[in-house]
Amino acid sequence: MGKNAPFRIPQIVKRWCLVLDFRLRERDNQPFKMIAPYGFNPTCILLSAMSVALPLQAMKFELGPMGSLNRIEVQLRTNGVFATEGIRGIFSKVDGNIDFSVSQPAHATGKVSLDPRNLRFGYHRVDTDAQKKEWLNSAANPEISFQLLRLEDPRWTERSLWARAHGNLSIKGNKLAISLPVEIRYLRAERRKYDGRIGDLLLIKGETVLTREIIGLNNSMPRVIQPQILVRLNLVGASDRVRPLLPTPAMAGQQP
Repeated sequence: MGKNAPFRIPQIVKRWCLVLDFRLRERDNQPFKMIAPYGFNPTCILLSAMSVALPLQAMKFELGPMGSLNRIEVQLRTNGVFATEGIRGIFSKVDGNIDFSVSQPAHATGKVSLDPRNLRFGYHRVDTDAQKKEWLNSAANPEISFQLLRLEDPRWTERSLWARAHGNLSIKGNKLAISLPVEIRYLRAERRKYDGRIGDLLLIKGETVLTREIIGLNNSMPRVIQPQILVRLNLVGASDRVRPLLPTPAMAGQQP
C-alpha cells in the first residue's frame, strides 16, 4: 500500500464498528448516527489495526479432559456370512492435543493417540482377534496415532470451518500419509458447561475410508471382512484459556 493510499477498514470489521458505535452513543444518550465514514471513525481504525496487526495466537486444546465425548469409530463390512449390517468398533479412550488459531486455521497441528487395546466391537471373538499379531498386534504396537500437519483449503461457513486435514497415520509399525475432510466448530468460553473449568472448546468431526491393504491388514484379516474400512471421528478438545474477543475474519459469523 502506497503512503498516499486511503486507509480502508476490512469489510469484516464494519459490522463490529456499527455495533460498538451504537453502544457508545446509547451510553451517552446520543441518537445513533454515524458522524464519520468508516475510514475516519477512531473506534473502527483501532479495531481494524488490532485485527490486522495482532493475529490470534494458537491455543492448545487437550482431548483427554473431555473423556467419553471423544469417540473414534471403525466400521467393517462383511460378505454376508455374519453381521450382515456390518461390525462397528469404538475406541472409547482418545488422547492427544490440537494447536489451533481461529485467525490462522491452516497452521493447525497436533496429535491424536489411541490405545488399540481399548477397541471394542461388541463381539467377543472379534474383540479378541483384533488384538492378535495377525490383526493390530497390540502387544508390540500399543499405540495408533495421527499426527496433524496442516489444514488445507480452510473456509468458514456460518459457525463451521471446513477443511482437509493432512497428516501421518501410524498403525502397526506403518507410517502413512493420509488426508480427510473435517468440520470444525469453535465454542468460546463453553468449557465451563462440561467440567466447570474456564476455557474454550474445539469440536472436530470427520470421516474417511481406509483399506486393509494400506494399513497392513490385507493378508491377516479373515476374508469375510471386505477391504474397505470406514473411520469416523468425533473429537472435543478443551483449552484452559478463553479466546480474546476480537473481530477476526474466521469468527465473523459466531456470536461472543
